[in-house]
Amino acid sequence: MIENLWTHGDQAIEAWKSAPLPDLIAHIVGHHHLEARVEMARLENLAEEAVLLCGADHPGLLAIRDEIARFCKEFRAHMAMEERSLFPYFLDPGRTRAEAGHNALMPPLVKLLEDEHQAETGLFLRLRALTAGVLPPGGPRNLRGRLEHSFRAMEKDLRGHIFLETQVLFRRVL
Repeated sequence: MIENLWTHGDQAIEAWKSAPLPDLIAHIVGHHHLEARVEMARLENLAEEAVLLCGADHPGLLAIRDEIARFCKEFRAHMAMEERSLFPYFLDPGRTRAEAGHNALMPPLVKLLEDEHQAETGLFLRLRALTAGVLPPGGPRNLRGRLEHSFRAMEKDLRGHIFLETQVLFRRVL
């Protein structure tokens, strides 16, 4: 489970556990979803650059580029679904807390999202492992270092993002 793989600062978690729900959701969208989109764009561009500059010598880069594109497409769709459907539902002032959190559709939907989090996390970690060592250190335009930096930034944000959703937000609304 994600909580066993990744930990997050106790003080930050405690603060978000008691923060107003609109503030928590605004933070997830305004910080974590934004950072994920920025890093995914960076990863996609770096993967394309790697293929263009090094693809002839490292044919495995084509598969890596395609896997990065797949991960980004799936994660963008996941975040869009949260932003367009789930989060507005949680914030609907016309619903009581009991209605919003205990609607019969909510537990299965949240379970689906948690399963997606697990799948996205696994795909991302496999992607990062697959990419490690494909390019020589330094190399053209320091692509390896830039890819590693982008993967680290994405992983760090994914940890906080998924943890806040699964361990704080979903537990508060169900």
